Amino acid sequence: MSAPADDNLAHILQLFERFPTLEERVRQAFLIALHSRNLVSLDEIYRQARRRARRAPGAAALPEARGATVQLARRWDDEEKRHIRDITLERVAESLSRDEIDDLVNLTRKRERAVELEEIAGLPAVPFGLLARKVRAFCRLPVGQTTLPEQEMTSVRVALIRQFISAQLEFRGVAKKHLWIRDFDDLVDRIIGDDEGMGRIGGKAAGLLLGAKILEGARSSDPDAPQLPLRTPDSFYLRSDVMEQFVRHNGMTHLQDHKYRDLDDIRRDYPMLRELFKNAPFPPAIVERLGVMLDRVGTHPLIVRSSSLLEDRFGATFAGKYRSVFVCNQGSKEERLTELLGAIAEVFASSLHPDPIAYRRRHGLLDFDESMAVLIQRLVGFRGGPYFLPTWAGVAFSHNLMRRNPRIKPEDGMARLVFGLGTRAVDRVGGDMPRIMPLGLPALRPEVRAQDVVGAAQIKADVINLERNRFETRTVDEVLDAAGAVPGLAQVCSAYQHGSLRPLAGDGLLLNADEMVVTFDRLAQSSPYPAFLRWCVQTLEAAYGCPVDIEFAFDGEELYLLQCRPQAVPPERPDGRIPPDVPPERQVFSASHDVIGGSVPDLEYVVLIDPRDYNALPTDERRLAVAGAVRALNRRLEGKRFALLGPGRWGSRDLRLGVRVTYSDIDNAALLVEIARRQGGYTPEVSFGSHFFQDLVESDIAYLALFPDEPGEVFDEELLHGAPNSLVELVPDAADLADVVRVIRVPAVTGGSHLRVEMEETTQRVLGYME
Repeated sequence: MSAPADDNLAHILQLFERFPTLEERVRQAFLIALHSRNLVSLDEIYRQARRRARRAPGAAALPEARGATVQLARRWDDEEKRHIRDITLERVAESLSRDEIDDLVNLTRKRERAVELEEIAGLPAVPFGLLARKVRAFCRLPVGQTTLPEQEMTSVRVALIRQFISAQLEFRGVAKKHLWIRDFDDLVDRIIGDDEGMGRIGGKAAGLLLGAKILEGARSSDPDAPQLPLRTPDSFYLRSDVMEQFVRHNGMTHLQDHKYRDLDDIRRDYPMLRELFKNAPFPPAIVERLGVMLDRVGTHPLIVRSSSLLEDRFGATFAGKYRSVFVCNQGSKEERLTELLGAIAEVFASSLHPDPIAYRRRHGLLDFDESMAVLIQRLVGFRGGPYFLPTWAGVAFSHNLMRRNPRIKPEDGMARLVFGLGTRAVDRVGGDMPRIMPLGLPALRPEVRAQDVVGAAQIKADVINLERNRFETRTVDEVLDAAGAVPGLAQVCSAYQHGSLRPLAGDGLLLNADEMVVTFDRLAQSSPYPAFLRWCVQTLEAAYGCPVDIEFAFDGEELYLLQCRPQAVPPERPDGRIPPDVPPERQVFSASHDVIGGSVPDLEYVVLIDPRDYNALPTDERRLAVAGAVRALNRRLEGKRFALLGPGRWGSRDLRLGVRVTYSDIDNAALLVEIARRQGGYTPEVSFGSHFFQDLVESDIAYLALFPDEPGEVFDEELLHGAPNSLVELVPDAADLADVVRVIRVPAVTGGSHLRVEMEETTQRVLGYME
C-alpha cells in the first residue's frame, strides 16, 4: 500500500479506538460504500477472501461446486470474515480520502443515533427530558456531506412530530416532508415544562412552525421565489401537560367534566371560573422556568396565545375561540412574572368558555381529551411615544370567497390589513373597516371618489400603552400624534387635503395627523408585499393540499409570519339561481351587491331585529337583553331552519352597531343577515376573513347583507313587521322585548310556505321569496 493509504488505514484504526461500539457498523458502511460507488464489487472482495483463506497456513482448500444445480447454504467462517474485513479496510484506505472516511463514520454515528431516537420517540410514554437529550445528542453530530436516506429519517421525524407537536394524522402527513430532526434542536430548548412530563406545543404553535419551514424551503429551492425578508417572532412553548399540572396543583380536576354541562350553566359560571384560574398559583418549577424565559426576553412586550391541541387543525380551526392576551412586560421582574402568569391562566380558562365547547359539540370533538398549550411570543412592532404597535398587520387567505368584481380570481387570495395591532383585522369592530385587498389586483377597491375612500378608512387602532401598562384602542390621529416618526407610514397613509388624496412625502412628518388617512394605497400600488403575500399563501396551499390562511405583522422593517392554518371554506355548492317568474306578492327581500353565492331553502322561522327598533333602545342594558333573547332563541330553535336578520354587524364590540353575540349564540342558524338602514348608522361589513365570518363558514351558516332603503330593493315590511310574533311563545322571559325582537313562523302566516333565499354570485343578486 502507498504512504497515503497507510496513513488512511492508521486513521481508520484510530477511529475504531475512538468509537469501539460502532466498529462493526462502520465496517459494514465501508463495504456498502465500496460496492455502491463501483470501486469494487462485493463478489470481488469475497473472491479475494477465499483465495487468502486457501493460502493461509493449515487452511483446507474450499470445495468448488462443479455442475451442481443445487448447493448447500454456507456461511463464512471466522477466518474468511477476518479476510473480508482486512480487504475492505485496505480498499477503503486506497480508494477514499480522509474526509470521505470521516463522512462515512459520521453517517454511521447518525444512523445509530437516529435508530435510538426513533425507538425512544416511539414509546407510548417517554419523559420530555430524556427525549430532549437524545435530540440534542443527534443534532450535535457533524452534518457531513452524506445524509441518511430519506426513508430512514421519515419514521424518526414522524415519531418526533407525534411526541412534541401533533398527533393529528393530516398534520403529520404534511409536516414529515418539511420538518427535519435538526429543527427540533432549537424547539426543545424553547419548550417549557418539567423534564419528567410530556406534552405537545399545540395547534397554533405547530402551524407557525410548519408554515415557516415550508416557506423557507420553497425560497431556498426556487431561485425565482420572492426574497423579501420573512421572520417569525421569538417564541416559547408552554407544553400542553402544564395545564394538567396547574389543574391538579389547584384541586380543579373536577372541571374536566365542565364541557358536558348545559350550555347556559357553562355561560353563567365561566366568569367565576376565569377569575378562579387567574388567581390560582402555578407549580413552583413552572414559575422558575417562566422566570428564566423572562430573563431571556427582557422587557419587550409579549403576547400569550392559546395553542390548544384541537386548534388550527384540518377540518376545525377553532378560529378566535380561545383567548390571546397581551402582556406589557414592564416593571420589576416580579411584576412582569405576575402579569405573565395571569395571562397564561386566562388562556387556560378560555378552554372552559361556552364558545369552544359549543364548537366542539357541533364538530363532534366534545369527547376529545383536550389540553391547552400556550404560545408565548415577543410582540412584533416598534415603540412610538407611549405606544407599542406594528406599522401594519393583518390576515391573508389563499382562497377569496368574496368577489365584488368579476376580475377578481378566487385562487389569487385576499388580505385584510389594518394599521396597528392585527386584532382589528380578525375581530368585528364598530365604526371601522380594514382594507380588503384582493392579492391578484391589490389596487382594486370598491370606493372611487376620495371622500368615499376617506369614509371607509380605518379610524381607530389597537395599541399597547407601555406607560399605562395596558391594551388600548385609540384613534389613528391620537396614535400618530403621540408616536412621532412611524417607520413605513407612507405605505399605510395618504394625505387628504382640499378634498383630494395624494401619497405621503416620506413618512408624513410635515403633515398634521388629522390630514393623514389610512388607505394602504402605496402598499397596494407600488409595494412588493401584496405579491409576496400571494406567493406565501399559494405556496402554503400547495404544501397543505387545501386552502390556508396566515396572520402577519410588519414592524416597519421586516414582515413576520404569526400564524398558519387550514382555511375554512364552505362545501362545494352550485351558485344560487333566482327563478325568473316569482310574483311580487311572494317576494320578501332582495339585494344587489356584496353577494356570496348559494341557496338557503326551507326556512321555517325568521328572527327580525330591525335597525330602527334596535337604535331606539335607550340603554346598553336593553341592547344586551336583545343579545340574551337571540341566545335563547338559538337554543330554542335548535333543529329548526331559521334566519337571523339584524342591524349592522352581528357580534360587534360596539353595542350600538350590532347585536353583541358570540359563536354559541348563533350557531344553530341557517342564514345570518345584516341590515343597513339609511337612518341609524348601521353599515354591514362584508366580514370575510374575520373570526366571526370563519365561524359562519365552518358551521355552514349562509351570510347576506341587505340594504332595504336602496332604490329598487324589496323589503316586505308588511309581512316582516305585521306577522304575529312568536317570541313570547318560544321565550316567555323575553316578552318585554317583543317590540324589538320579532319571530315569524313562516308557514303559519303563508298557508304552509317556507322562505327560500337564492344568492347569485355571478349576477350579484339575491332574492328571498316564499315557495
